[in-house]
Amino acid sequence: MRRKYKPTRRDVLKFGAMAMAAAAADQIGWPTIASASPQAVPRGTARNCIFIELPGAISPMECWDLKETRETPKDLDIEHVVGDLYMSKTLFPNYADWAPRTTFVRSMRAPELAHFTGQYHTQTGRSLNAAVAKEIPAFGSVVAAELDHERRDKDAFPTYMSLGLGKARVGAIGAGFFPPQFTGIDLDPNSAFDSFGNSKPGETADQSLVDRYDALMKLSEVSPAVRASLGDKASDYRAFYENAYRILDDARWKKVFEVSEEDLARYANGFGKGCILARNIIAADAGTRLVYVIDGRQPWDHHSFIFDRTKRSNHYVTCLAWDNAFSNLIKDLDSMPGVEPGKTLLDETLVVAASEFGRMPYMNNVEGRDHYGETFTTLFIGGGVKKENQIIGATNEDCSKCIDPGWKHSEQPAMDNVIGTVYSALGIDWTKRYENTPSGRAYAYVQTAPIGGGEMLSSDAIDEIFV
Repeated sequence: MRRKYKPTRRDVLKFGAMAMAAAAADQIGWPTIASASPQAVPRGTARNCIFIELPGAISPMECWDLKETRETPKDLDIEHVVGDLYMSKTLFPNYADWAPRTTFVRSMRAPELAHFTGQYHTQTGRSLNAAVAKEIPAFGSVVAAELDHERRDKDAFPTYMSLGLGKARVGAIGAGFFPPQFTGIDLDPNSAFDSFGNSKPGETADQSLVDRYDALMKLSEVSPAVRASLGDKASDYRAFYENAYRILDDARWKKVFEVSEEDLARYANGFGKGCILARNIIAADAGTRLVYVIDGRQPWDHHSFIFDRTKRSNHYVTCLAWDNAFSNLIKDLDSMPGVEPGKTLLDETLVVAASEFGRMPYMNNVEGRDHYGETFTTLFIGGGVKKENQIIGATNEDCSKCIDPGWKHSEQPAMDNVIGTVYSALGIDWTKRYENTPSGRAYAYVQTAPIGGGEMLSSDAIDEIFV
């Protein structure tokens, strides 16, 4: 008989950072009144999504919207890929593994120029507004709620997981007004392998944690005083612990953290470990449908010496590390079988890479690039995205202005539209709107009139990436 694995206190605390915070927050109840546009037809081209955030903001004019100017380093080894796509072999030596099949949206625009608000926008699909921030969910929680009806009896992992958000500028947003069960869990890729991958058969549990949990459950069943002290959160705490035990007792969970020395060498760095985990979590087919990956160190924030090889942090280092991990992720997904016969995991998984905004089209006085919101680039690959490279939108000769939005609207797409595209690819109606929220303000999955803002936005998904 197989001996059941019990979590240690350290394990459970790692699980609890997000879910317990959501359970302890004031919850007024999940709004039940929703409306949606009958014209919206979700694409449903992807079963999964891996969303990669590049914190600190990538510089598009040297990377994904390459423009040669007098400030362009001479050692970039620029090569023509296809159509209007040029890539630096120096910065992205493995670009052939992913760029020819990628759709680049070059006409992105961001309303924020600060990392905190920009990363909040990336994680939630909307601008930060203090009046309603407490009730706004991460878009991963929206995905978890929408896909909850598709969960199978064998699914043990949460629908939404994130990797590295706990150390990012904003942290993990949580489920907002959605029930805490949709919060998901966040793992630190740099410690998760040690925390969860080294357990041995027959390993003893942290008995004090087990005893306290058992005592709490027994008391809550027989004691009105304990039930009163927990209030309406009792079921949330119970659900959290039961889910944690179920996950840790699932053989697929330990397998997620089994990684070969070869894989560690191929992926190489902290971001690479996040990509390994994302790959393994999706491949486990244990219930997780969205994985959010971020390197919380802000490696792209190059305000100075962006191309100075003598500095520890520069674009050569950052681009090489990202390209190495990303190319291996795409190759592995493309070689692993999907759920449907004849499909690979890449066929079934939409992979998105985005930063919160762009970089100035000119160098500052310390040879770096500052924050810029007028143009930047987001990439999409897999999960129904057109398999031949395509460029959506166009910028001028130095990326300072958008000269063609490239989609069906005259305004430039924003992160709101990127999140709407993720919803659409996963078969979710991105036009859904809840009316009776705790604050009384309507919550739209993709908003057209940001609270406190004076600019109207299109609520559409970027359908052009699929055709």
